[in-house]
Amino acid sequence: MELIFAYQQWPYRETFRISRGDSVHSDLFVAWVRQDGVVGRGECGVLSQYGHTPDTLRLAFEAARDVIEREGTREAVSRRVRNSSVQNALDCALWDWECKSTGRSIWDLTGVARRAQVAVDLTISVNPLDKMCEDARRAAAAGYRLLKLKADAEDIVARVAAIREAVPAVQFVLDANESWSLDILAASSKDLAGLGVVLIEQPLHHSDDSDLEGFSGPIPICADESCCDLNDLPRLAGRYQAINIKLDKVGGLSPALELARAARKQGFKVMLGCGGASSLGAAPAYVVATLADFVDLDSPALLLEDRDHAMSYRDGQLEIFDRALWG
Repeated sequence: MELIFAYQQWPYRETFRISRGDSVHSDLFVAWVRQDGVVGRGECGVLSQYGHTPDTLRLAFEAARDVIEREGTREAVSRRVRNSSVQNALDCALWDWECKSTGRSIWDLTGVARRAQVAVDLTISVNPLDKMCEDARRAAAAGYRLLKLKADAEDIVARVAAIREAVPAVQFVLDANESWSLDILAASSKDLAGLGVVLIEQPLHHSDDSDLEGFSGPIPICADESCCDLNDLPRLAGRYQAINIKLDKVGGLSPALELARAARKQGFKVMLGCGGASSLGAAPAYVVATLADFVDLDSPALLLEDRDHAMSYRDGQLEIFDRALWG
C-alpha cells in the first residue's frame, strides 16, 4: 500500500478568535492510501495546544510511511504511529479505502446506525460584544438552537446575559479553552445556568484537573484537553460529567468510537468536537456524532470554501455526507 500526504491551509470566513489566540486559516493535512487502484482519503489538523506544528506532522507522516507500506492496517497505525493527528488521517483513510474496495458503507463496517442528519451547534468566537450578539442573531435566524460561545475570563456573566437577550430562545455551550480559575467557575455557574448555559467546556487548565475534585455546580463540566483516550476516564470521574471527543485528539474514528461507547457506559455525556476540519475531516466525525449528546461539528461552516461534495447545514442540522466525499 502506498501513502501520499499534503499540507494545506484553508482560510476561515473571518478571523477565528478563542482565549488562546486568533486564526485566519485552518492548517490541515490530507492523506491518501492507494492499493490495487483504490484510493482512500483522510484528513487531520495541527494541534498546537499539544505542541504540534506542520513540521512535526510532516515528520510523523514520513515515519508512518513504512507502517502503511508494510502493513497497511488500522491496528498497525494505532500501535506504531505516535502522533494522534497523523493516526487520525491514516485511520480514516484506511476506513475509506476499505469502504471503496469492498463496496460497503461505513455504517455497515462499523455497525453504527445510519442517521440522515444530526443537530449541531455553531461557534461564536471571542469578539467585541456587539459583534458576538450579531453573530448569535444570525445563527439563530439560520435555525441553530445551540450556540457554542468561546469565552475568556473577562465579564463572563455580563457577556452571556447580553447574548441571551439577543437570542432568548437559544441554549449555550460555554468553552473557556482552559482560561478560567476554580473561583471564576464557582462564582459564575449559578448565574450562567439561569442564562441558558447547558455545558461548560474545559474551564481550567488540564494540569489543574485536581481542583475540580468534589466540585458540584448546576452545569455539567466537559473535559476537552483533559481527555485524550480511554485511559483518562477513571481520572476524570468525580471531576467532569462529560467528555469532548475529537478525532485528531484520540487518533481516528476507530478509537473515537471505542471511547464514546465506554464513556456512555461509565455515565459521562459525550460531546463530539472538531478543530478546523473541512467536510473531509467532518465526515468520519459524523459517524461518532450519531452517538453523542452534543455535536460541535461546525468547522466546515466556518471555512471560506470547502471540499467537493461538501456536507450541508440546514436549520441547525448537519446532513449526512455523500459517499463521493468519504466512506
